[in-house]
Amino acid sequence: MTIETVRESELTFTPATAEDAERLLELKVLVMRADLERLGRFTPERARARFLAGFDPTATRLVQLDGRFAGCISVHDRGDHTEIEHLYIRPEFQGIGLGGRIVREVLAEAGRTGRPVRITVLNGSRANAFYQRLGFVETGRDPIDIRYVWEP
Repeated sequence: MTIETVRESELTFTPATAEDAERLLELKVLVMRADLERLGRFTPERARARFLAGFDPTATRLVQLDGRFAGCISVHDRGDHTEIEHLYIRPEFQGIGLGGRIVREVLAEAGRTGRPVRITVLNGSRANAFYQRLGFVETGRDPIDIRYVWEP
């Protein structure tokens, strides 16, 4: 699949359910493990506990591209802003523009409400450049995370 075919493909979001937790946890580990190991923050138990403690199926959308499960994203309404968490894309769908298409959909929704969008990204992750390209601006950092905001 190429960037051109991603643009032409049907992108759909379906609500997650509690039953999706295990497969989304597996996806998180698949996608995040290398970065978490680099930071010395990965153990299977920790990854499981943290994901399940923060998993909110009512805020989580399953991403399908042409009917194929491609990943997930959680979008939380925090009142004065929208927060993105858990954007995980299956490896075979990475690098073809799908992540940008997903985030631009969320930014368009937030833009209609006039609310900023916030996200926290692991320090040193390739995702930092991705969010900066989409117009997110750094607002703070610590040794583990970098926080960003996008203003409509």
